[in-house]
Amino acid sequence: MRRAVLLLLLTVACATSRTPDVRDAQRAWMDALNLLDEPRIVDAFADDATAFFPVVKAERLDGKAAIAAVFHDYVAGSKKTNIVPEDLQVQQTGNVAVVTFNVHNPSAVSRRTFVWRYAGGWWSIVHMHASNK
Repeated sequence: MRRAVLLLLLTVACATSRTPDVRDAQRAWMDALNLLDEPRIVDAFADDATAFFPVVKAERLDGKAAIAAVFHDYVAGSKKTNIVPEDLQVQQTGNVAVVTFNVHNPSAVSRRTFVWRYAGGWWSIVHMHASNK
């Protein structure tokens, strides 16, 4: 009986400890961006995150604070948006996932790459690369 209970508990623990789908984290982040929800946008980034923004600054931004400053200005100067990822692709190995997609605008094709890391029970963005063509 003890063995059966232990096996049941182990089975339940394994079933409930699955890593959440990174697509859900990406979708939640895009929702926050489209709603201009600055706290949710910034909270998704890891403290050691890096980012490239196509228009804001040519050099890489290092750290959550630097990235937060860019999004603060973006939110302050924007109206609600409807950015829809197209051709979204996920490549995941262990606790790291790379999410890439395009966004077609009237003036450009925007390309986005996000590197997500799963740690501490949630996904966080460790790198974002944005470029426009």
